[in-house]
Amino acid sequence: MRKILGIFVVLLSLAVVIGCASKPAAPQASVNPPAPTVKAYPPQIIEHKGTAFGQDYPKWMSAALDGAKAVEKLPDYANKYIVVVQEDGADLTGAQLAASRLDAQTTIAALISTRVKDTFAGAQVGDKDKIETYMERAVKSVSEATFTGFTMESDWWAKLQTFTSDGKADKQVYRVIQIWSIDQDSLKQQINAVLKGAASAEPVTADKQKAMDLVQQSFFDGF
Repeated sequence: MRKILGIFVVLLSLAVVIGCASKPAAPQASVNPPAPTVKAYPPQIIEHKGTAFGQDYPKWMSAALDGAKAVEKLPDYANKYIVVVQEDGADLTGAQLAASRLDAQTTIAALISTRVKDTFAGAQVGDKDKIETYMERAVKSVSEATFTGFTMESDWWAKLQTFTSDGKADKQVYRVIQIWSIDQDSLKQQINAVLKGAASAEPVTADKQKAMDLVQQSFFDGF
């Protein structure tokens, strides 16, 4: 009897095993393969403005990597607003001319417009909805304005060897970087004229006029 019981247990175990084996495997969750990565090969400097004379990069170059406001913190550019202009070209003279004649004014207007927009965004005037159209008009007017008094303070260039995504040598280009400056008081006067012009085009209520006055009074704090 004990022998029969043992056989029965063995047969039952086999049935369970066979039954489990005969069930279809649960479908696995679909796994998307990782997206292919593209390796970037940074350009290499062949020569730069100071190569022939053994000169290193000027201090403003390092600051310019962090933007115009970082350059403005340097002692040489105290009480000035700075615009950083960059242009690439196949030849040095062409890149320099493009930066000076074409990109400078465009970059100046774009940068000032961005700074005006950021200043409006941080303005403490309560309900900004009251002056929304005024702010939009002012930003648009600044972007279209021509600001006088900017001068090129300094420039630097580098000849670069660029590479394709698979690491093969590609084009050689000249990269020109210029910094343009203007006295703070001069730019403030010009921007104030634009802001007043935008305000004069607005239908005015007492609350709206108060809000616009508050903006203009503290406009250049942190500009």
